[in-house]
Amino acid sequence: MSTGTKVIQFTTFPASEAFMENRAYFSTSLERIADANGLISSFWGLQVPEEGAKMGYLITVWDSSEHYRKFTTSDLFTSGMATLKEAAAGDLTRYQFIGVHGSPAPGLNASITEVVIVKPNAGISGTEIKEAAYSLSNIFNSHGHPAAFGESVNGDGVYLIVVGWPSISESRTVVKTEPFASKIGAFESLAKLSLSHTNLDRRP
Repeated sequence: MSTGTKVIQFTTFPASEAFMENRAYFSTSLERIADANGLISSFWGLQVPEEGAKMGYLITVWDSSEHYRKFTTSDLFTSGMATLKEAAAGDLTRYQFIGVHGSPAPGLNASITEVVIVKPNAGISGTEIKEAAYSLSNIFNSHGHPAAFGESVNGDGVYLIVVGWPSISESRTVVKTEPFASKIGAFESLAKLSLSHTNLDRRP
């Protein structure tokens, strides 16, 4: 199912002590990018304490790649990147995902957002990954756990899955039950999954 959402820009970074201790300060700066033309919504946050709270995230949803490209030439982008570099204790890892299947909004607006970076194993095609991801996303959605899936605009074989949860404990419990466990196991045989959970601030 396509929802009209075309681009998810995903940035992750090792969080600085300043970001961990005073996220409100960074929120004030990051909220300013909401004025960018073509930006649907923006989210930022920190990995949940249960996983160490070591990683920070900035996720923005755009009308199109062209809107995002124009944003990268603006003063708002320069200001946002300066804020991110202050929030980071190391390098930023950035991806742009297109071909979004499902709406990312419910998962990103959930109390806990699960983000999964998917990198196919050697010999596994993009078609195989997409078919497995669509099947898994549909199961999550049909059981009340909003999920969306996108593929890297760079054609580098990287994919993103976003799932919304009411709590970290429910996420960990549900995935051990059927029909989730067998589908996730099958997916893990196709790709390396880098999974994390975060609590996101948002605008608008």
